[in-house]
Amino acid sequence: MRTPTSPRQLFQMLDSGRITREEFRARMAECAGEIIDEMQEDHLNPVAAFMEQVLSRRAASKLLRKHEEALIREVLQALSEVEDFAPARWLWNAAHPHMPLHAFFRSKREPVFRVVLLDAMPQLIAVTVEYGTPGMDGLVRENLRLRRDRRGRLGLERRQLVPD
Repeated sequence: MRTPTSPRQLFQMLDSGRITREEFRARMAECAGEIIDEMQEDHLNPVAAFMEQVLSRRAASKLLRKHEEALIREVLQALSEVEDFAPARWLWNAAHPHMPLHAFFRSKREPVFRVVLLDAMPQLIAVTVEYGTPGMDGLVRENLRLRRDRRGRLGLERRQLVPD
């Protein structure tokens, strides 16, 4: 089974000719199906959906106390472009200001995605994230170091798993 691909990655694959239009449409339909399934879950269990939203807003608020929203969105966008980064499929549109910032954090809903630490300097950003399924070795903690290139875009410099 292939790892889920974010819509941004699918667009890049289509543009570079690595996938056909038909495969692009089929894989985009899978992404849309995931979103629709989650919307149905939220409709069936509004209390759990509300609690998840409260926790996600708290996570976003905690980051906003220390960093500007534009920086947080830029970091999330850069993470969405990291190859083989499972949460990329949830972060692909983080640069869009019409999407609420809290929508990118998944505190209890599986698979979870949490930003544990964000340390920003002008050219270098260190971020520690947790993602996956809590339980038997399902939650992954990773340190990622992002560096700005000559054009000012953030890109992955180093990636390292954090042992338990």
